[in-house]
Amino acid sequence: MKRILLLIIFFFFACIVKADMGFIFKGTIGKYPIVMEIWATATSVTGSYYYSSQGKRNSINISGFADTETENVWIITEEINGDFNVFFRIYWTRWQDNDNYKIITGEYINIKGKRFPVKLNCVKIMYNPDHC
Repeated sequence: MKRILLLIIFFFFACIVKADMGFIFKGTIGKYPIVMEIWATATSVTGSYYYSSQGKRNSINISGFADTETENVWIITEEINGDFNVFFRIYWTRWQDNDNYKIITGEYINIKGKRFPVKLNCVKIMYNPDHC
C-alpha cells in the first residue's frame, strides 16, 4: 500500500514539473502597451498578444522556441494571414528558481527591419494539469 501511495505521489509531482505553464504578461513594445498570454513547455511557446488600445478581440497569434545555442533566449514569430510579419528575440529565464522568470526583455523586429524594445512583467501564472 505504501508503494502504491509513493508511486501516486511521484506521478503527481512528475506531472506538475512537466506540465505546460501559462503566463500573462503586461508591458510594452516600444511605447505601445500590450498584453501577452503564452503557454510554455521546456523548449516551446505558443499564445497571443494584443495592443491594449485595440483590445483582446484583435489578438495576434504567436509561437516560438528556446534558442538552443544561447541560454535563456527565445525566438517567437508572428504570422498574419499565413504571412510572416514579426519576430521577437527575447531574454526570459523560464526555468530559474528566482523571480527573474517573471520578466521578459528583448526586441521586436518587423519585416521592414525596424526594432523596438520589449519590456514585459508577469501578472499571472496558470498551470495546465491536462498536459500530464
